[in-house]
Amino acid sequence: MKISSLFQHDTIFLDKNFDSKDKALQFLSQELKNKMYISDAIQAKKLFQKREIQSSTGIGQAIAMPHIGDDVVLKNTIMFVRTTNLDWNAIDNLPIKYIFAIVLSKNERDNSHLEIIQKLSQLLINPKFVTNLETIKTAQEFLNLIDDFEAKLNNNKYPKKSGYDIVVVTACPTGIAHTFLAKDRLYQQAQEMNLSIKVETQGAEGIDNKLTLEDIKNAKGVILAIDREIEKSRFANIENIIEISTQKAINNSKEQIEKILKKQGKKLNVAFSTTQNNDQQISFKGFNTRIYRSLMQGISHMLPFIIFGGILIALGFILDTLIGLFQGINLNDKTFLSSFGFNYKSSKLIFNIGKLAMGLAVPILSAYIAFSLVGRQGLLPGFVVGGIATGQLKDTYGFLKESIARSSISNPDSFLGTGSGFVGGILGAFFAAAMIIVFTKYIFKKLPKTLTGIKNILFVPVLGTLTIALLFWVVNIVLIYINLGLVLFLQLFQGKPYLAWSLGLILGLMMASDLGGPINKAAYIFGTLSIANGTSTISMAAIMIAGMVPPLGISLSMFISKKLWAKEDIETGRISNILFGLSFISEGAIPYTSKNPKILIPANLVSGAVAGLVSALLGINIIAPHGGIFVVFLAKTNLVQHIGTQIGLGITFFIGVLLIGAIAHATTIILATWFNKKYKNIFAKFKFKNNKKTA
Repeated sequence: MKISSLFQHDTIFLDKNFDSKDKALQFLSQELKNKMYISDAIQAKKLFQKREIQSSTGIGQAIAMPHIGDDVVLKNTIMFVRTTNLDWNAIDNLPIKYIFAIVLSKNERDNSHLEIIQKLSQLLINPKFVTNLETIKTAQEFLNLIDDFEAKLNNNKYPKKSGYDIVVVTACPTGIAHTFLAKDRLYQQAQEMNLSIKVETQGAEGIDNKLTLEDIKNAKGVILAIDREIEKSRFANIENIIEISTQKAINNSKEQIEKILKKQGKKLNVAFSTTQNNDQQISFKGFNTRIYRSLMQGISHMLPFIIFGGILIALGFILDTLIGLFQGINLNDKTFLSSFGFNYKSSKLIFNIGKLAMGLAVPILSAYIAFSLVGRQGLLPGFVVGGIATGQLKDTYGFLKESIARSSISNPDSFLGTGSGFVGGILGAFFAAAMIIVFTKYIFKKLPKTLTGIKNILFVPVLGTLTIALLFWVVNIVLIYINLGLVLFLQLFQGKPYLAWSLGLILGLMMASDLGGPINKAAYIFGTLSIANGTSTISMAAIMIAGMVPPLGISLSMFISKKLWAKEDIETGRISNILFGLSFISEGAIPYTSKNPKILIPANLVSGAVAGLVSALLGINIIAPHGGIFVVFLAKTNLVQHIGTQIGLGITFFIGVLLIGAIAHATTIILATWFNKKYKNIFAKFKFKNNKKTA
């Protein structure tokens, strides 16, 4: 497709001035509607704004490239506007002068979008083209300029060669404009310096012009111009690598290439290779900087298990309730409640499948954290320590039952089965990865090369994993007694009505503090113990409500403001977190809390405290140990004597406190986000090292 065919006389505007980006987008939308290129100006403006929220289309060098692709478009076009010093929040933080608005139908966007972006970017990186934009006086001069420069573009601009001086990977968050602008800028600069270059783009439609291992090995150096994580194992053992943002590649391409030529690049801390498990790639070097990314890797693999398991458990509760009502069962019956969720074969099957998936979540988390840190050697010990953390070896802790029973815990076996949760799984994964490094680099280092194969398939997997499991089994004892101490502390408040508010506050904070970790588990154990004699308790209600609030608050904030979250977070979390919250699955909030802890941790704690406190003050009590909104009909309040009123108000209060907690959570997110932006330097010392951009 020729770029010049998309420009028309009636969509070229010279010397238009705007007070703001919003005014400019409104002008673009209205003019497109007036000229019958789109059917709805309001919808078009919303689409332009939605794209700007993802990341600014101000690409630097005084140029902005807003773009939409939707059924609102009646006729494809590119609109050009020349303006003066308009703030567009561009990547170089400078005002823009030239707007190229790409407007395509949904079908054209899917088929030709990236081709158009690439061709247009090739024009825009040409300094002579941009200079001429300043001097044109008519629409026809602009069209002639486009024709002239497009005719000069060499279709074979990126010839395939057997060897390159420099190899590059470019990747921006959306995989569209900046990916290809960085590619073209670096290529143009390399040509001017008489250097051969190969650029791999990881765009919205996948990887193009992929670098081979031979390309990487024979090049003088590697430039990774990336704004998101990519798979880097193929760059292991390459000495001269610089990792930069696409913005630096676009604005300072010459400086980056000169760094490669001067061998100022560094060796990446790549933990493993996809083709081999080389001992040299398993090291403590950079271990601390890889921890956060590894945690994200584990969470991303764990999330599908939580989503699937949570939904099926909720379906089990619903099915159990419906069958019970249909058969005329008293839903308040102690026998029914003791096995709620799996009283019938059909509901039990659904419930147990969900429970199975949820039970695998922590082992998956641990395994992939370890895998990210040390490669495939970390998978086996990661799974094992994850299993220990979920309480799968509770029978081996039988010698602890007597001391636990002496502390007034009525069911030590059930207590031991709760495990240490995802916090134990995370700590166990880091421990497992560190021990794999110790075994590989130190303990088995001096083995003859002839035993390398045996070492990798027998010594490290078997002896290493056994040692790691035994050591973590011991560490888990400490976590068990930490849980026990927390439970005993909470029992000090039990049975004392005048301390009910403080008990609710403490339990709410505990439930929201680590979302399924030891503190959360201790609170939940206490709640289940409080209803062990078959009576409703304020403790259990406060625990359940506080555990439901964090996911609900996150979802509510996504509905309130799209600016608070990345597009992909909203797409995956807005509805799923409602299901998590209503199903009493606090773990649904873990991925979002891990990505933005300085905002989400305060929000979790505030909402948990508010929910627990208000629940206790309203005297809400419940007998069910789980079920979330699906057991709301069991809620009561002790503020009144009449049983019917107790149930009616209990259900109303339960739902009301959920809403209050969710509102408190969303409000805290909004306020913390505003405060962080206004006083961002206050939080600078809390930033993770791996979040800093490297030059």
